[in-house]
This record gives sequence, C-alpha cells and structure tokens, in this order.
Amino acid sequence: MNAVTMLLYRNLVASIDKVFLIWQIVFPIIYIFVAGYAYSALIGEGGVTIGTAAVSYPAYLAAGMIGFNMMNSSTAAGSIIWNDKKNGMLRQILVMPFARMEYIIGNILTVMLMGLASAGLILLAGSPTLVGNAQPTIIGSLYVLYALIVGAIFFGSIAVIISTRLKSSEGFNVIVNSVFLFFSFVSSAFYPAEGVPGPLGAAFYANPLTYIVDITRAGIFNQITFFTNVEVGVITALTAGTFMLATFSLLRMRI
Repeated sequence: MNAVTMLLYRNLVASIDKVFLIWQIVFPIIYIFVAGYAYSALIGEGGVTIGTAAVSYPAYLAAGMIGFNMMNSSTAAGSIIWNDKKNGMLRQILVMPFARMEYIIGNILTVMLMGLASAGLILLAGSPTLVGNAQPTIIGSLYVLYALIVGAIFFGSIAVIISTRLKSSEGFNVIVNSVFLFFSFVSSAFYPAEGVPGPLGAAFYANPLTYIVDITRAGIFNQITFFTNVEVGVITALTAGTFMLATFSLLRMRI
C-alpha cells in the first residue's frame, strides 16, 4: 500500500496540469449559470420532471454537470500513462520496486480523488441553483458517492485502454476527445431522455454517463426508485468489465 501511496502522491504533485484543473472548475460553473438560466426561458417555469419532482433547469443541469465533470477529470488517467510512455518515465517506474498493478491502482485512485474533488467543488458552486430543489438524505448521498466513484473508475479505465493502444499523441487526443464528446452530448447530462426521438433515446441508454448522472440526480433530488437500482447494477457490471480490460491492456502493454 505504501507503493500505491507514493505513486498517488507522485501523480497528484508532478503529473497533473494545473491549467487543466482550473478549467475543470471554471467551465462547468460558467455553463451552469449562463446556459442554465438562458435555456430556462425555453423550457418554461415548469422545469424538468425527475420522478415525482419538478426541478428548475439550472438545478437539473448543475446535478448533471457533477457527473460530467467527473468524467472529464478521468481523462487524467490516460494522460498520465501516455506521458509516462512518451517520456520513458513508465520504464523507470517499473524498474523501481513498483508493480504494474500498483501503477494501475495509483492511477485509478488519482482519478477517483480528482473526480470527487471536482464534483464536490461543482456541487458547492452550483448550490444556489439547488436550493429549494434538492432533497438531500443519507441514502441519497450514498447513491451520489457511489455513482461518482464507479463513474471515475469506468471513465478512467476507458482512458487507460485508449492510451495503451495508441502510439501518437495526436491519435490519443483525437480519440479521447471524440469518445468523450459522444459520452457528453448523447446522454442525459444536459437534457432529459424523455421525449427525445426513439433512436436517440436508445443511444442515451447505451451511454454509461446517462446512468451516472441519473443515479446522481436520483440521490440529490431524493427520487430513488427500482429503476435507479437497475441503473446501479448496469453501471457496476460495465465498470467491472471495463476495469478488467484496462488492467489486462496495461499488463500486456509493451514499454
């Protein structure tokens, strides 16, 4: 565990771009308070229905941006591995008393901490929109925490898989941005799945981010139902499979 802690500290201190971290906070805040209130005029005073509750669109968007920001933070896992490969750092780390599995766990823990920290800051910054809409409970908070942890592992694993398969930085950036662009906008992060055309609605539920933000909203607005638990089961299974594939890819990666 000491080796994992050392790798975690190294990732947080030496490998994380400070400008990236600042942008991770600034962009969601701007989007919540600009797009959220601008689009509210189109949606109307009725807001968005979540279960049996009607919430304002800025509150709906703020809850979605928590999961969205967690997903963006997870790209750090792929970036760390890619930069380590490119600069020869991975080879140096693995000739030290560090195993590949410890390196993987260190990266996943980095993503989890970054995702939870950024989600917490977005929750704090977006709290003015949630006042009067959110109905926090202990059970709901556990659902939110679980969704963010599982989501960080899932999207971090996706970034790891991509980074181990590509040989150029241009290819890595293009593929990561394209995949995460799909995850972002073909999901319920920005708009509800109800009422969209059938094929698009099906694509929403082929997207793991939809499950993450749905569970997060269910916890924040106290709208946990049987379907929420189904979503928990689905995203748990997807995350377990993706993490195993990411681990296998990194263990087999040539350096």
